[in-house]
Amino acid sequence: MRGAGDMKILLLCLALVLASDAQLLLPNVLTQVSGPWKTLYVSSNNLDKIAENGPFRIYIRRINVDIPRLKILFSFFVKVDGECVEKSVEASIGQDNLINAHYAGGNYHQILDVTPNALIGYIVNVDDKGRITKLASLVGRGAHVNEEDIAKFKKLSREKGIPEENIIYLGDTDNCPNHE
Repeated sequence: MRGAGDMKILLLCLALVLASDAQLLLPNVLTQVSGPWKTLYVSSNNLDKIAENGPFRIYIRRINVDIPRLKILFSFFVKVDGECVEKSVEASIGQDNLINAHYAGGNYHQILDVTPNALIGYIVNVDDKGRITKLASLVGRGAHVNEEDIAKFKKLSREKGIPEENIIYLGDTDNCPNHE
């Protein structure tokens, strides 16, 4: 069992490792992020996190960026026993250019690629027991993205040590409300 001091050191080391290759989130990139989105693909080194009823089997609906406050609001659904449950999480954009949020533990999120129709992100989750999970996501403005974006997402998953068999297409299971 780790003490509180050990956990803080672990989280600090994790943030430093992520920050070392974080891209600068310029305001014009952040303005591209705001708006409606839909989760198409997720991957993880821990399949329990993205399995049915898993906390990161997230059906994103909207991302709102508040640049002056350095805040991002993620609006999404998760399914609990097959029922869509609406959630929202407010995150902070840190000086290290990481998006920090508390949801199913501590999360350190990087937006790695944004195009007009696709957003590719990488998350490191540290749950309440100190377990580290790596996750990647590909969300789109509509139900489809181009093959180049899918290839980038798969490459990111491989680079982060997530096996290709741990990539899940969520488009077929998303029957949650749209709100748009």
